[in-house]
Amino acid sequence: MKPAPHVRANLTDDGLVILDIDKGSIYSANSVAARIWQMLMDGKSEQDAVETVAQEFNAPRDVVEKDAKDFIASLWEKELVVEA
Repeated sequence: MKPAPHVRANLTDDGLVILDIDKGSIYSANSVAARIWQMLMDGKSEQDAVETVAQEFNAPRDVVEKDAKDFIASLWEKELVVEA
């Protein structure tokens, strides 16, 4: 998975900002979603991202997994990512 050609993303101390240039839309996400985004863009699997985020944020794995799936589904739905 990688950002779609019309997408620009910026990681900040507060999370993630995604700009869809074609649609003129801006999306923001919290620091957990930002970490998931970062790992996916680095080529890690969804499961690797879930495991790492659960450990780093000391969060229940099942909660992180559900949230990660929802976040990733929204990226696909909004056409913000494409296959790598």
